Amino acid sequence: MRIGRDHIASTVYTVFFAYVGAALGVLILLHLTDRPLLSLLTHEDIAIEVVRTLCGSIGLVLAVPITTWAAVCFAPAPSVGAADAAPPAETPTAS
Repeated sequence: MRIGRDHIASTVYTVFFAYVGAALGVLILLHLTDRPLLSLLTHEDIAIEVVRTLCGSIGLVLAVPITTWAAVCFAPAPSVGAADAAPPAETPTAS
């Protein structure tokens, strides 16, 4: 479980940093304006980008459990007879 959470976190961080890198010019322009942060976040263009980023992150977070569930549903179960075919290993006894 911990590895799965780390994997999801690194995926979200990668998407976030890719988005910030692509929007760096816009972020610098927003920083240089003298408007309050709440006013900037409620501006239509910025609000659309924030919602788009959140939706993409939620989609990434849900992709891992959904694909795991699909693999469990569609992958064939291991055959029971294969485990019984191998003879048990003998353990050395003290004589």
